[in-house]
Amino acid sequence: MPNLKNILLLVIIGGLGLYFALTTPPPATVPAAAPAPVPAVQALPAAAMVAEPQTAMVPPAAEPVAPNYVPRKLKVFEGHWQGLDGRLMTRELSRKLGFPVGLQGVLLGEVTLNGANSGFLAGDVIIRVEDMPITTVEEFQEASRMVQNRTEAKLTVIRKDETRNGSYRTMSMMLRAEGGLGFVQVEGAPMIQAGDPRPHSYRGPCTDCHPVGKGFELTPDPDLINLPPPAITRDTADKAISPHENRGPCEACHLIR
Repeated sequence: MPNLKNILLLVIIGGLGLYFALTTPPPATVPAAAPAPVPAVQALPAAAMVAEPQTAMVPPAAEPVAPNYVPRKLKVFEGHWQGLDGRLMTRELSRKLGFPVGLQGVLLGEVTLNGANSGFLAGDVIIRVEDMPITTVEEFQEASRMVQNRTEAKLTVIRKDETRNGSYRTMSMMLRAEGGLGFVQVEGAPMIQAGDPRPHSYRGPCTDCHPVGKGFELTPDPDLINLPPPAITRDTADKAISPHENRGPCEACHLIR
């Protein structure tokens, strides 16, 4: 049989262990350290985002170009009205063209459109629009403004009589245009280049009439540009299929392919 004393001792030890287990508080729990806060990244405004400086490409120094010289006050050179292209009749022009010295008016150098349909000819000298005498291009423009809303106006011209050498006729003619005559458009003399020889007799300083420089007039004149004839086939040449009248053998002008 087990020793009674040993059993009693085990009971007492077990009871003490149970007592301490029930009465001893649990060990304090140490909280885990919180993670350190991560600072938020804020977007910079567009204005604050500065690109890294880049090396600027410096263009090579260009040769300086002198600007055009355009005088503030230029004499009016030509006036254009319904196909009438006129310029001031001067003593120099009267002498060259054989008109009476001292004749004043606007000389028509070219006539097209309504001017031609109205019967005007190149070489006519306009001396009056309705009852207004014309002695300058400025007066020509001013007179046209008085009739610009009309469809016709009477112009008086001096015309050479081709049937009688040295004689002239004074004629009254009607300039007509549907929708209104409008008024004379004026322009100055063409631009010249510095150092150009003067093609006419002395008329005062060049800058009274001309701007000096480049770029205001197309050079060469497109009307003076001649293009080479296009190549044509042998069949076209043999059959004489031509868009123009007979000008001789096709080989004289065209490359035959």
